[in-house]
Amino acid sequence: MKKFTLLISLTLVFALVLISCGDGSENNNNNGGNNGNAGQDNNSGDFPNDEIIREYIFPEGMDGGGSSFTIAAPTTSWFFYTDIVRDEISGEGLDDAIYNRNSFVEEKFNIEIKEVNIDIESFNNSVRRLTTAGDDAYDAAFCPMFRGTNLASMIGENIFYNLREIPTINLDEEWWNQQIIKEASLGRGDKLFFAACDINIMTLQCLEAVFFNQDMIENLGLTLPYNLVREGKWTFDAFNKYQKDGAQLNGADSFRWENGGNAAYGFISYDNSVNALIDGSGERYVTVDSDGSLRLVVENERFVSVVQKIESMLVVSDGSYLFANTMPDFHYEPIFVNGRSLMTMGELKAADVFREMNDTFGILPIPKYEESQENYYCHYIFATPMAVIPSTNARPEFTGAVLDAMAYLSARDVTPVFFDVTVSQKRLRNEDSIDMLHIIKDSSYIDMGLVYGITNQFWEAIRHSLGEGKTFDIISQTERHRDRMNANIENIIELLG
Repeated sequence: MKKFTLLISLTLVFALVLISCGDGSENNNNNGGNNGNAGQDNNSGDFPNDEIIREYIFPEGMDGGGSSFTIAAPTTSWFFYTDIVRDEISGEGLDDAIYNRNSFVEEKFNIEIKEVNIDIESFNNSVRRLTTAGDDAYDAAFCPMFRGTNLASMIGENIFYNLREIPTINLDEEWWNQQIIKEASLGRGDKLFFAACDINIMTLQCLEAVFFNQDMIENLGLTLPYNLVREGKWTFDAFNKYQKDGAQLNGADSFRWENGGNAAYGFISYDNSVNALIDGSGERYVTVDSDGSLRLVVENERFVSVVQKIESMLVVSDGSYLFANTMPDFHYEPIFVNGRSLMTMGELKAADVFREMNDTFGILPIPKYEESQENYYCHYIFATPMAVIPSTNARPEFTGAVLDAMAYLSARDVTPVFFDVTVSQKRLRNEDSIDMLHIIKDSSYIDMGLVYGITNQFWEAIRHSLGEGKTFDIISQTERHRDRMNANIENIIELLG
């Protein structure tokens, strides 16, 4: 009966994938890709692409003997979807896709997949404590990049396997996030201790994106911005124009916030929006050079120009930006839901809140700094869980094979359902936003300065000034934090050897 249910559910998921691929309509043929240039042939378009849908070659001789395969995953109070294991078919598309994925892997590898949940605030320290004590309780874990303890300190303590040394993980394949692998590789690319994939839906939900009120744009006589993204013209200037056009007094005396007031805002968000914009510009706090060395780059001319441009966009009194991040009466999510802001910015998980709003919303990547910038970049927030294998694991090759299969099946069968659920609004389906989700996912980026704990104080200073609509002197603040950040780089080099 279980096999029959699995077959039926997989058939339904595959049918959904075929629907999401479209019928050659205009929306589905304008697939921009990372750099947003129309007509470029890449993997940002109809999902799943040829790389994902091809037949997967499962390794031979991988039999778990009926053993448990335990994955540790964080839970939060922030309304993320954190389930890696579902116990039964429920009729909910995403839950059932995960159940079917796990059932297939369990039968293929003769294992029982189990999940251990730990609150995100103590997750990394818990994994560290068990591993240093020699406990092999977890086959794999999804450790947040930086929450309580950053991944770099754990890497320095040999808490994780080097994934490059596990041949059963196909790290060059598209079901592993290639941009993250590039950013996270150490040395000359021969060391990689964590990776991003779609096994944990929370990882996908941690991507930062722009949400906009489509009804408000149409009522204001503005053009929907989807094609700007596809043409590579979704830039700070374009974003700023929508900000200003969206600010409407609607009979109010000023743009001072009032509950139940009439004023509408161009862009309302929380403090992390400033760092999402910096990352979206392609600028980095720290870079990893070709020889594997770390270098502070916050003093380059373009970084300074980007921060100053963002200041002109966020430190305003004309209603084009409003910081709102207190609960319950003054928070960007319900304000956006109630139709009082043209745009907001947040993690993809915010779509769960927005699905019930009266107006139609759309999703966009973080804008570029300028058209000449080659790619869009949408960052993972600091709490994003990354796949790791604890160094106490006695069967790393078997674990690698299971994770690789789960990552492949997740990309093929689970992510399309997640995309569909994310943009479902009152039983409608926003095809343009699904197109944007491909670009957002393919543009994902992690801030290595945060992962390594190098730039945290400087990052927080920017976040709690510009992000809250307050001025920030980039020159003097850089001088203030420079020595500490360079000292942190030296400490990381020593820690990681």
